[in-house]
Amino acid sequence: MSPDLARTLKRSLAILAGVTIITAWFSNTFYFPDEHYQVLEFMGYKLGITPASQLPWEFEARIRPWFQPLLYLLIARPLMALGLTDMFAITFVLRLVTGLFSVAALAIFARAVLETIEGEAQKRAFARYLPFFGFLPYLFVRTASETLSAAFVAIGLGLALGAKSPRLLALAGLMCGLAFEARYQTAMVGLGLFAWLAVVARVRAAGLAAFVGGGVAALVVGALADRWGYGVFVFPPWDYFQVNIVQGVAAKTFGREPVFAYLYLLPAQLFFAVTLVLMAAMIAMWLRNPRHLLTWTTLPFVLLHVAVAHKEARFLFPLAIVATAFPVLGFSPLLPRWQGVFTRMWGWRHSIAARTAAAISVAGMLYFALYPFGVRPHMPMAQYLYRHAPGVIYSFGEPFLSYPIYRPANFRAEQLQGSAQLSAMLDRGPVMLMSDKPMPPSLPAGARATLLYSEFPLARFGFGQAGVDYIQGYTAFAARHGWLKLLPLYWYTLYRVERSAAIRS
Repeated sequence: MSPDLARTLKRSLAILAGVTIITAWFSNTFYFPDEHYQVLEFMGYKLGITPASQLPWEFEARIRPWFQPLLYLLIARPLMALGLTDMFAITFVLRLVTGLFSVAALAIFARAVLETIEGEAQKRAFARYLPFFGFLPYLFVRTASETLSAAFVAIGLGLALGAKSPRLLALAGLMCGLAFEARYQTAMVGLGLFAWLAVVARVRAAGLAAFVGGGVAALVVGALADRWGYGVFVFPPWDYFQVNIVQGVAAKTFGREPVFAYLYLLPAQLFFAVTLVLMAAMIAMWLRNPRHLLTWTTLPFVLLHVAVAHKEARFLFPLAIVATAFPVLGFSPLLPRWQGVFTRMWGWRHSIAARTAAAISVAGMLYFALYPFGVRPHMPMAQYLYRHAPGVIYSFGEPFLSYPIYRPANFRAEQLQGSAQLSAMLDRGPVMLMSDKPMPPSLPAGARATLLYSEFPLARFGFGQAGVDYIQGYTAFAARHGWLKLLPLYWYTLYRVERSAAIRS
């Protein structure tokens, strides 16, 4: 690698690392509930915080791996022993460690894949454009199985690309095995890598055995973690296959999608422009670079998810890091097949459309870095309740129960039956009232509400109605476009409601 190229790569990685650290601080939320309930709450159970009765059904079914909760517990235990007991501070450390580990995985993968890219201009383009994949920092700090498996996948493939000894192949096998222990579906990546090593790279039997040995070592680690988690020796991957594939529980519970669903599920988010580019580049890579390692590993992984009935965009997130190489490996004019077409397409990277897509991606990256985005988590309200312990809170709608690892000891949430009940309670003193919108609900005569906290940032400046209007518009859009499966949008807001002084007197 030339010094100039090395500097460009380091600069890009440093930018991503800096944004990742900021995102880890502000992103006290989750993208999808599994990230919290099947990882952090599993850890909370072993910390003695979360009761088994409040774990998801997968715990009783014994179909989730304990490898990732164990890793996080090995970080949380020493922190708690040193006196850090605030669980939000601990989970920030977990997000930070996960994010920096993901950046390191990208660095390992990037250095290895650069050696497989033809042309200095193409190499520079790959290194220079890494910060424009704006979704990376947000995904990097997720305590999700998809994020951890993506990091291990990237390291494993990076090691395999430069493998010149059985030792490196054993490490590559170990990384692919650990990716499997984080998320079982990544088995297809490991199988594809083994096939590539045997057929394309023509690795000798000793090297293949070393790769398999590394994978087996990871399975042993995972088995011990599962024994520690469930208390008995089990094999969760098989039970997961039986429950979600053979019995089809996931499809029956969460719905079935057509085989082409990822064509609209993946772009249905803020980073739609760069996502569309990556999707096209991936297909182009499969067709124009059929012997490349990424083709052999990503194609079976994607086909598996296309074949499975229940589909979600996050199921393909384990490819997030390696996807950074798709544009160069798919669109490069130096590759065989349709060179004339792709020579013109390669020139489009300087077009207004490409600059607009990059600007949207960077804007999205900065937005997610500073705003704790999440349609359903409501972690900002959970943090406020955790650190202020308001006791009993009431609401007219479904009570906000917070989360087991963040629930204060004296916390209780109850649902009001109507305004008459609230009026009677106000006669005895102030009431903590929660609304799912950044405006108070209709109050009894003579009552006034004081804003304590709102998840809608502008509510504190008196613009709560803007949030209500946005929710109404969002809800109407979601109803018109049901195929997008948009989740309900709420901004929980807590008020202290009391009788006015004139009424009390």
